[in-house]
Amino acid sequence: MTRRLIALGVGVLTIILLVLAVRGCLNARQERGFENYASDLSSIAVNSQQLSNEFFTRLTEPPNDIDEQQLEAQIATDRGTAETLLQRLEGIDTPDELSEAQTELVEAFKLRSDGLAAVSENIATALSATPERSAAIDNIVAAMKGFLASDVLYARAREQIIDVLDEQGVSTENPVPETIFLPDTDLWLDNIQVITVLNAFADGGGSGVHGLALLSTEIDRTPLTAGAETSVPLGNDPPDIKALVENQGDTAEEGVTVTYRLTGGAVPLEGEESVTSLDSGGNTEITLALADLPEPNTPLQLVVDVLPVPGEVDSANNTASYTVIFE
Repeated sequence: MTRRLIALGVGVLTIILLVLAVRGCLNARQERGFENYASDLSSIAVNSQQLSNEFFTRLTEPPNDIDEQQLEAQIATDRGTAETLLQRLEGIDTPDELSEAQTELVEAFKLRSDGLAAVSENIATALSATPERSAAIDNIVAAMKGFLASDVLYARAREQIIDVLDEQGVSTENPVPETIFLPDTDLWLDNIQVITVLNAFADGGGSGVHGLALLSTEIDRTPLTAGAETSVPLGNDPPDIKALVENQGDTAEEGVTVTYRLTGGAVPLEGEESVTSLDSGGNTEITLALADLPEPNTPLQLVVDVLPVPGEVDSANNTASYTVIFE
């Protein structure tokens, strides 16, 4: 009986040791899984930040020898890099505890990939003097908004990952780094400023000085004053905005476009109109019909922009903002 009890004790002890050994192996394997995930993600995040730095630095501080065609080729390369980073992220072996954060990361990197694809597809038109230029700029600004959304998603997922790693007691030499793809929201979310940046790469159809100016704005014969509040009579039909534009350069310009955006009411109103050409030193009045009746008796903000033409690098006098009350 004693020998049997001893044998039974040895057997139970052996089973306990085996269970502890198996559990230890599983814990070690799980920890390695978290560490490998963090390490792989860290590498991808660093590459993504490098891509952003190179992309935006190229636009804001272009090399002297870069031209429009070279810019298009380099952005196409950036597009391919973003697609590769997305594929690498999708291929990471993800622990179940991080699946939710991984989903948001994939969405963030998809926004970056799609955004660079949109910039690549629209950059040539955005640098041209064609009627489609305004829409191409809108598409590029929309891509920038996608970059901003990707930064929000990445930051939220990063916090979740760090919390899970702490809960699991995982220490890693490669913490998940921050990455901000869109460096300047004030610059890249404004159509006029985006056009001004891109115009550094556009030849404007040749040499010469290029520059437009918004001289004045009126609504149904009521002159508006920038920065001041103006009351405008409101009839039964949507009123017209009339913008007086001058070509202050020494080169005739094609496809001169004026846009407006009226906000502050229940529904924002916006639109644009263009003229085929404008001679050097000449001016023209461009009429923009409001898309609908504006909201009455409410202070509304009207922004009128003259889109800079290719080769125009100073857009300080291309835009004006007014406060309008329709009565």
